[in-house]
Amino acid sequence: MAKPKKGKRFVYSLKTLLNVRNIREKQQQEKFNAAEKKVLEEKMKEAQMKKEQEAHLLYVNEMLSSKELPSVTTIEMHQEHVKRMEEKIQEQKEVVRESEEQRDLEQQELIKKVQEKKIIEKDREKTRHKWKKLMDKLDSEFLDELASIKFASNMIKSSDTTEEISKNKLDEQEF
Repeated sequence: MAKPKKGKRFVYSLKTLLNVRNIREKQQQEKFNAAEKKVLEEKMKEAQMKKEQEAHLLYVNEMLSSKELPSVTTIEMHQEHVKRMEEKIQEQKEVVRESEEQRDLEQQELIKKVQEKKIIEKDREKTRHKWKKLMDKLDSEFLDELASIKFASNMIKSSDTTEEISKNKLDEQEF
């Protein structure tokens, strides 16, 4: 913890470190936001793929339920297409899972950066509080010294006045 120093203004000796921590927190916040955005994009891709798959399955069902039966090769092509779409969806789910893990890592790192910054801010507040106490103590010592000087000055004046009065009385008594 930084020690408070005597002075007119409070100067925190670890201010540059606090500035660095602020910058790093902002950078980490940006990384976290980018990771969050990527998760949303990947989820949207997955949802789009599922919609396409559902639309294709609907088309295949309509084609099979129609009066005219398609050829075997057409049915096989559609089955193969459905399988590929399912594989792509599974791959996309894996991509979403990985991007969520990355987002969680970035979030943990952000939490760490925020805590580091708060530690320095707390130290700054404690140092400022100690500095205020020190300055208050110095002010009260200064005021006490002024009061004692004033008191001593008044005592000297009163003793001088007392001496003059007693001298005047002695002088009067001699007459």
